[in-house]
Amino acid sequence: MELIYKQLLVNELDSLEVNLVESISSDIKLASEVSNHLVSSGGKRIRPVVCILIAKAFNYQGNDLIKLASSIELLHTATLIHDDVVDQSLIRRGKQSIHAKWDNAHGVLVGDFVYSKAFQLMASFENPRIIRTLADATNRISEGEVLQLALKNKEVLTEKEYFEIIDRKTAELFKSAALTAGILSSCSESQLSSLAKFATSLGLSFQIQDDILDYFGNEALTGKRVGKDFEEGKFTLPVLIALKNMDSNERDVFLKFFEKGEKESFPEVLQMLSVSNIREEIDKTFNYYSDICKEEIKGIPDNEYKTALEPVSYTHLTLPTKA
Repeated sequence: MELIYKQLLVNELDSLEVNLVESISSDIKLASEVSNHLVSSGGKRIRPVVCILIAKAFNYQGNDLIKLASSIELLHTATLIHDDVVDQSLIRRGKQSIHAKWDNAHGVLVGDFVYSKAFQLMASFENPRIIRTLADATNRISEGEVLQLALKNKEVLTEKEYFEIIDRKTAELFKSAALTAGILSSCSESQLSSLAKFATSLGLSFQIQDDILDYFGNEALTGKRVGKDFEEGKFTLPVLIALKNMDSNERDVFLKFFEKGEKESFPEVLQMLSVSNIREEIDKTFNYYSDICKEEIKGIPDNEYKTALEPVSYTHLTLPTKA
């Protein structure tokens, strides 16, 4: 069923799409062509939606909201372009990734171009706190990328390292989307604190869900190919919890499969995950963060925008059913 926000924000979402395309325009045709390849492919737009709904819930009446939402989506898009180069991912949003369609140089340089367009939008805000919040977010996201790279050759990540990576790479931009919406809407410091907790937990839960779907998702429903994280050798929460529950022999076998990352081995890896009793602990971790979302959203005024924000949180935070 279509989420409420898609009906409530028809005009805003249309304006967002127009603004995104206009924002990446350039007299260098190649820059616009390559960046538009990803921007025009859609995506959930969940970060700008969170930003718009929060600002509307706090009765923001100004003209800067679509510009803010666009800057957040462009930051996200730039990180995806660079991510695909680093991971050598071939598909993004159902289309060839930029580096796959062109090459790595196009991916790096066009990713930089999209970042620069986001920075141009950011620099146009009169409130320096909005600029600082988005600049700090860009820095933390970049640090998350570098941290993940630094830990790439480690035999096994710790859960603490995993959460530090996803806090920076995923949750940070959710938090910034909520915070800047609150700043734009002249929220109090206590309200901003609640928004930060809400959106950080939303981002963490969102990433945990995504990591689970990589192993247990239904491609026909999600549109995402399962096994991608396994093939790229990424230690995500399902893997880390499973490894804790394995004996030494099982662990050695699993890590050999994991090190090779061969697609043909994925069914065996999936079977090992399925019998390692990971769901209870995953559910517990996931529910911890989604419960924070449900608690902190109470600080947002009761109106149709908050009503629309609730299913954004809860619908996007739904684990696949147990096998």
